[in-house]
This record gives sequence, structure tokens and C-alpha cells, in this order.
Amino acid sequence: MKSKLRLGLSLGALIMTLGIGTQTIVTPVQAATHATTTQAGKQIKLQGADNVRDLGGYRTKTGKTVKAHVLLRAAALNKLTKADAKKLKQVYHVRTDIDLRSKAEAAKAPDVKISGVTYKFDPVVKDVSQQFSMTSKDGVKIMEDGYKAMVTSAQGKKAYKQLFKVLLKNPKGQAVLWHCTAGKDRTGIGTALVLSALGVNRKTVMSDYLLSNKYLAASNQAAIKQLKDKGADAATIKLMTDMMTVKKSYLNAAFSAINKKYGSVDKYLQKGLGLTKTDRTKLQKLYLK
Repeated sequence: MKSKLRLGLSLGALIMTLGIGTQTIVTPVQAATHATTTQAGKQIKLQGADNVRDLGGYRTKTGKTVKAHVLLRAAALNKLTKADAKKLKQVYHVRTDIDLRSKAEAAKAPDVKISGVTYKFDPVVKDVSQQFSMTSKDGVKIMEDGYKAMVTSAQGKKAYKQLFKVLLKNPKGQAVLWHCTAGKDRTGIGTALVLSALGVNRKTVMSDYLLSNKYLAASNQAAIKQLKDKGADAATIKLMTDMMTVKKSYLNAAFSAINKKYGSVDKYLQKGLGLTKTDRTKLQKLYLK
């Protein structure tokens, strides 16, 4: 693409360094009608990381609530300050950090090491630039195809299976945090699967997913400005905006691929990821109240 060459930036580099969006701002889902100290979907303010959230406060279809300070999602953790690390460990009880990024991403921007926190490398894709390859000038199609592949590929299923294994072995009272680069795609799918396994309804799962657009909006605006300053044309701006946002159609593409191959998310969790009924019961005892 001419515009791509003029920018002097590869798609892979843009995905690895930007990966952010400016879609409609979505109000955080409130954990309504029950007492809780956590506002579901609220961002954890850190100096060195964006899109960091505690899943505590979301309600399940049976009326139970996800516990606070046990399940966290985030974007890259390579710029955490000492205060950030202390907050994650002491306030949110994080003891396990699951890195869903590719080997290249993790090598380029390694997570800050936090004393007492176990790091687990768990790549959803081997090469992010190939996963979201420029096979089309349609950013929406690229993302939808990428999402389908993440939930059906052997690599993707292996990674999400490992995520659940860690959650099942996590000691009571400790928190697991999982992240990718922007905390929106690989992390978004992983979070959707975890919330689904806990019995949270699809509407709430989608609302949580779309919150990435709010918490990455400022960074996205700066990235778009950078692209414009480098001479990007309108087509390139639209392409990259579509790829840096989250949209309902992206997550729905993953769900559709799951339904086509497995029949339902529940069957995918069981047959695709090996999560038994006993496992799900254990997860719910560990992470719900």
C-alpha cells in the first residue's frame, strides 16, 4: 500500500506499539442492586499502564457476584512504576502475571518484574503481524478474521486453556492478572471466556469488552495524530482506527466461530479448552460470592 510505505511503519510495528481505539465511549457497567466496594468495569489508575481493570462486581445470571481483587485484565506492563507495582501487589493482591503477547512483543517490551509475582508467558498468537495481516484494506475484516483465528487455532486454544489452568490453581485470596499489548483483543477474548465460564451474561461480557475504547481513547488520539503528522491518508487512518478499536462485530466474530465449530461457548469451554463441569464449579467457588 502506498500510504503504508509513505508512513515508513510496518503493520506489525503499529499493532505492537499502538493497538488502541477511539470508538464510542461506553459507560462502565455498574454492579447494581447489591453491596460491593468495587464498581465493575472501573479502570485502575496506574502511571505506567493503561486499560487496567478489576473484574470484581460483575453479576452472574444466578445473582452471584465476581469477587473484587482476584481477576484483573490489563494492557502492557513494561512501563510500570514502583508505585504501580506496589499498588497491584498490595492493594489488588496480584500474585500471577499472565502475558498473552507474542515472543517478539514480550522481548521488545518485557514486563516489569514484581517481587513475589509469578510471570507466565502464554502467547495467544506466535506472530501478531501475521495474525492480523494486511490481506485486506478493510480493517474491520482483518480484525474479525483475526478474532476467529484466535479462538479456533491450536495456538489460541492452548493459550486460553493455560489461562484457565492458572486460574484453577490460584490460591484463595490471591489475584491473577492477564494482559497483551493494548489489553483489548487477546485480553478481551480471554476475559470474555472467563466471565462466560463464571456465568456472566453476554450483554455484560460485551459491555466489559467495549470499555477498552474508553480507557484507550486518549492514547488512541495521540496515535492518530502521530499517523497524520507522518502523512497518512484518510484510507490509512480509517484502516488503523478500525484495527485500534474494539467493536461488537469483532467479539461476535469470535463467538460465531465458536458456535459454528462447537455449538456454543459452553461446549467450546468443555471440548475446545478442556474445562470440565467440576472445573467450572471450582472456578465459581474461587471467584464468585
